[in-house]
This record gives sequence, C-alpha cells and structure tokens, in this order.
Amino acid sequence: MNYLLLACRMAIGLTFLVSLASKLRGRESWLRFADATARLLPAHTGALRAERRHALATVVAVAEGAVVVLMTVPATASAGFAVALAALAAFSFVIHAAIRRGLAVPCHCFGGRKLPVGPADLARNALLGLIALTGLALTVLVPVRGPAEFAGAAVAALAALLVTVLVVLTGEIADLFGLARESR
Repeated sequence: MNYLLLACRMAIGLTFLVSLASKLRGRESWLRFADATARLLPAHTGALRAERRHALATVVAVAEGAVVVLMTVPATASAGFAVALAALAAFSFVIHAAIRRGLAVPCHCFGGRKLPVGPADLARNALLGLIALTGLALTVLVPVRGPAEFAGAAVAALAALLVTVLVVLTGEIADLFGLARESR
C-alpha cells in the first residue's frame, strides 16, 4: 500500500466532503453559498436570476460530491483527483478574478466565513492542487501492492485530518496573522 497516496485520497476526499456538507447543512447555508458564487463570477454584471444561481451552485456541489465518491474507491481515485484539479482550477480562476476586480465577497467555501476571498484562498487551492496532482501522479506511476496495514493507514488518516483542518481554517489563520483581505 502506498500511504502517501492514501493520505492524498483522504485529504482531498475529506476536504471536499467538509466543503459540500457546509453548503448542504441548511437552506440559509445553501442560499448564502449560491449568492456568493454568483457574485464571484467574472461575468457577473448584476442580478443573476435565482434559478441560475441555484443551477450554478448545484454544479459546484455535484462536482464536490463526485470528488468525495471517487476518492472512496481506489480504482476511481485517479478520476477523483482529475475532477478535484479541474474544480480547484476553476475556483482559483474565479477567486483571482474577484481579487483583481476588488470584490469583497466571501466564498462560503467551508461555511459562513465573513471575510472576502483573498490570496490565502489561492494559496489554499494551490496546496490542494499540489496534493491532488501528487495523488494523480501516484495513481498512474506507482502500482498499489497489498492492503493497508493499520499503523500506516492511521498515520495517513492523521496527516489527512491535519491537512483538512488547516485547509478549512485557512481564512481564519490568514486573519489571525493579519493576512486576510478586509471587507469594503
């Protein structure tokens, strides 16, 4: 068993699961997410109709759900990493465009964060992209040999949990160190 690959699968799967769960935990969470997503779009020039906001938010949620499901099965992990990379690239493009335009919109990536998207979110996505790229490379280049042993799987799970916590708290960590963008 390749424990680095297992840790990558767990970190990406768990991060996308937390993100998805934060959006689906209630109607208000969903509406805040759908609104913020529509406001972050580069092409957004005014009010996006409610049904389009929900359609866009649904596409994001389905992509996140697909990553979670694909990460749970070793045979589909490479597809999961590829979907994660595509989603992270799209998220990063939208965040970068919002920063350049000076928008002060929170992303609601992991819940009800009040701070607007900023460079810390791009750094978070770059880290996740690196993890997904590493996982994808490992699925292609390194054959899986045998089942995981408990100790190795436990260390991989602990590492994935630590990464996920740090990723989820990126905005708060940036704010703690004075690196978060201020709302305008």
